[in-house]
Amino acid sequence: MVSPELAFESLLNGLLIGGIYAVAALGLSLVFGIMDVVNLAHGHMLMVGAYVGILLFAATGITPLLGMLLAAALLFGFGVFLQRVLLERVVDKGMEQPIIVLFGLALVLESVGRIVLGSEPQRASIGIPGSSIPVGPAVLSFPRVVTFVVSVALIVAVWAFLKYTTTGLAIRATAQNTDAAQYMGIDTGKIYIITLGLGTALAGAAGALLSILFPFTPYAGWSYLLKAFAVVVLGGVGSVIGTLVGGLLLGVSENVGVLFVGGGYRDLISYSIFLLVLLVRPQGLFGSSGGGE
Repeated sequence: MVSPELAFESLLNGLLIGGIYAVAALGLSLVFGIMDVVNLAHGHMLMVGAYVGILLFAATGITPLLGMLLAAALLFGFGVFLQRVLLERVVDKGMEQPIIVLFGLALVLESVGRIVLGSEPQRASIGIPGSSIPVGPAVLSFPRVVTFVVSVALIVAVWAFLKYTTTGLAIRATAQNTDAAQYMGIDTGKIYIITLGLGTALAGAAGALLSILFPFTPYAGWSYLLKAFAVVVLGGVGSVIGTLVGGLLLGVSENVGVLFVGGGYRDLISYSIFLLVLLVRPQGLFGSSGGGE
C-alpha cells in the first residue's frame, strides 16, 4: 500500500516535471494552432537542445540554465531557416507534405546525433550548489524545483508576448483567420517564420532543462514528441494556459501512476491519457483560443 507521504511527494514531483512538459509542448501547440503544421521533428529539436546543454556543460561547466539560452537561440535560427528553405514551399499544400518533410527531418537529426554523439545516454548537471527542499512530509529535488520555476517563467513570458506585443497580436490574428489577417495588412509569411522560430526555440529550451533531470540519447525525440502530443491534447491546441495545465496533469498522472503500476509503465500512462482524452474530449480541456489565452 502506498503511504500518504509518498503519494504527496509523488504529486509534488509530478507538478514539477509537468512544468517542463508544458514548455516542451508549447512550441508544438503554437506551430499547429497557427500554421496548421504538425511538427513531427519537434521531439528531435528538443533532443538537439538537450545535447547543446549537455555538451556546453561538459566543455565549460556552464549550467544548462544558461545553456538553455544558447539552445533556444540556435533552435530559433534553425526554425527560421527551416521555414524559409523547406516549409515555405509546402505549408499551403495541405497537411501531408509538411508532415513528410518534418518526419524526414526527424530521421536526419536522429541519424546525425547517433553518428556524431553515439548512442550512450548522456546528461548534464544543474551546475549550481543546492540541496533538497523539504515541503511538509515531502523532500523535493533542488534541480526539479529550479527547472520548474524557470519553466513557468518561460510560459508566462510567451503568454505575455502573445497578449501584449504587436507581433503577438499579429500571431493571434493569423491563428484566428489567416485571410482576414492578410486583409488587415499582416505579413502572414513573416508570422509563420516567427512562429516556427519560437516553437523550435521553446523545444530547445525545454531540452536543455530536461537534460538536467534525465539522460538523453539521439532516439529520445520520439518519446518526448508523444508526451508533447499528450499535453497538447489535454490542454487544447493553441492555448498557452491550457498547455501549462495539460503539462501539470500529465506530470502528476505519470508520477502518481508509477506508484501503482511501476516505473517501466511511465510512457504507457502518457499514451493512455492521450488516447482517453482524444476519445472523450478531443478539443482538450481549454480548446483553441487563437494562440495566446
